[in-house]
Amino acid sequence: MIKTLITLIIISFLGFLSKKFQIFKQKDTEIFSRFVYNFSLPALVFFSIYSNPPQGAFLKVAMVEWITSFIVGAISIIIGVLLKLKRETIASLFLVTIGGNVTFLGYPIMERLYGSEGLSLAIIYDQLGMIIFVYTIGILVINLFTSQKELGFENSLKKILLNPPLWGLIAGLVLQPIKIPDFLLESFSLLGRATTPLMMFLLGLSLEKPESKETYLPVSIGVILKLLAFPLFALLLSNLFNLSGVPFNVTILESAMPSMLTALVLAIQFKLDYPFSSHVITYSTLLSLITLNLWMEVIK
Repeated sequence: MIKTLITLIIISFLGFLSKKFQIFKQKDTEIFSRFVYNFSLPALVFFSIYSNPPQGAFLKVAMVEWITSFIVGAISIIIGVLLKLKRETIASLFLVTIGGNVTFLGYPIMERLYGSEGLSLAIIYDQLGMIIFVYTIGILVINLFTSQKELGFENSLKKILLNPPLWGLIAGLVLQPIKIPDFLLESFSLLGRATTPLMMFLLGLSLEKPESKETYLPVSIGVILKLLAFPLFALLLSNLFNLSGVPFNVTILESAMPSMLTALVLAIQFKLDYPFSSHVITYSTLLSLITLNLWMEVIK
């Protein structure tokens, strides 16, 4: 687990250095973001769901993720309003707290700890739980807090329907009965594998110092909500749904993952407070070296 986290941090640090030495500039984040959002991430989503068909017996895992995201997301919005944060920052706070790095960090850890069963459960948690929530409820919340004027239902629905990763998920489910040629699957697999390093590099490239000390409080709140509150609610709900064994363990550990890298992509894509998002993602990833091990002790 620690080796995986350190690897991701190193790639992010390379992105930060590339900006420091002006190999890339701040404006280049838009190029990286568009490629990930429109190509590599949808390819990863499609390949994952097509190659690992979900099983109905594991739907409770996805339900726990949905309910937990709703609770923690609501708390983040309430806190953001009480602190009188900018609308763009509130939307960013919502994104970094409702979703974790359950794919790039969660998949390899769950497979290493619990084998193929752990990996299948992680995919269900991610594809049927987090991804659907982020690209439906998450996009609606973004529209509510965006600075754009066109916030009607039609515009919100349009943004949801035009999200490439969501269509990757739908395609993966719909095309299950069809035998796709191996060369096409390998193309999606190869493109999808580019997502992790590109996202981590994008994180480093987007990292900026907080504008003032006032930024530290909301960043700290975002980290606490994701690393402590989210897995705590998941633990309570998992007990309520009578989850046990590997499904229980995977649900808690996936819930304890640091903030999702996709939150940064969405923050840039929808012109939210992406420096804030990058800080929460960075600090939660670093601190997860400690908290993930603590949650492993809790579920033993």
